[in-house]
Amino acid sequence: MLAFSVASGCSRARSKPALTVFTWAGPWGQTFERALKPLFEKATGATVLFDNGWGEEIPKLLIAPPDQPPYDVMIVAPFQVYAVIRRGYFQKLDGRKIPNARRFHPSALNNWVFQDGYGLTWPDALHTGIYNTASARPESWLEVLDRNPGLYRASYMSLYTFAAARYPGRAALAIGEDFADSFAYAREQRRKVKHWWTTSPDMAYSLLQGTVKTGNIHSVDTFGLLREPRGLDIFLTPDRAHFQAIWLVPRGTRNRELAHEFINQFASLEFQREYAAAGFPSPIPEVAAAQAARDELWARVNPFTDDDFAKLHYYPYDAYLQHWEDMTTRWNQEVLV
Repeated sequence: MLAFSVASGCSRARSKPALTVFTWAGPWGQTFERALKPLFEKATGATVLFDNGWGEEIPKLLIAPPDQPPYDVMIVAPFQVYAVIRRGYFQKLDGRKIPNARRFHPSALNNWVFQDGYGLTWPDALHTGIYNTASARPESWLEVLDRNPGLYRASYMSLYTFAAARYPGRAALAIGEDFADSFAYAREQRRKVKHWWTTSPDMAYSLLQGTVKTGNIHSVDTFGLLREPRGLDIFLTPDRAHFQAIWLVPRGTRNRELAHEFINQFASLEFQREYAAAGFPSPIPEVAAAQAARDELWARVNPFTDDDFAKLHYYPYDAYLQHWEDMTTRWNQEVLV
């Protein structure tokens, strides 16, 4: 027993520290595992353990003891986490320990979460139109509605689509200034929607089968569809809103230094090049410009010019959260019917 205890103690002494990170499943988790993990482990000598999923991370955090969070670092979406940040579940970051974030374009950081020091924000999937090329390219979201489209079931994206149809070029402002009008328009126009899709593959299948001819889709999911000739193409309008992704560090983590270095490696030139090559937007202008020069399809989808970055904005999450009941219960009961 003594020999076992000594050996066990030596084994623990030699073991590497481990950072536990929650990230989204699919292309995010795959890219982090392939490209971010080796960068972080080389830089720190620690190991990183990813937990990939959708939606279960916040409930796990809320029920955990304050000094035992389930994760050291979390990727989160605004509508899940804004209120949780304000309730004190996350610690403020030390910007001096994330120097690579200084390369991010200011528009990517133009948000209270970053400005108040809680997290690192960056633009993720872009609000994108897709259509079957057997029909003409839609010129506006109003034209999309007139073609009985497929739209995403999630309110944050498809309410924005309706607002872009009603107020082209100013959808985000319209939602913020008169949410009730934008919601009423969505309710009035809902019967034009032929298919409410749940995943991008679901939408792609509907397009290829001819169930619908056009609709909205996540930009990061278009690359696999358009790399091969499938009779599909994309379009963008001036209402180019991005999904906002955020890295946060829960309060109570025992790996604060490693957590900062993980986020710092995410913001590094080395990883951002890999991230862009996987189809994601990059908030670093020089990375974006280089990827656009290499990949015509990527350049069609993602921001890479000075003008693109100047216009970059997120979905109007603050307005959404002010009308959360409308965005959840009423959306399900009055629009998805």
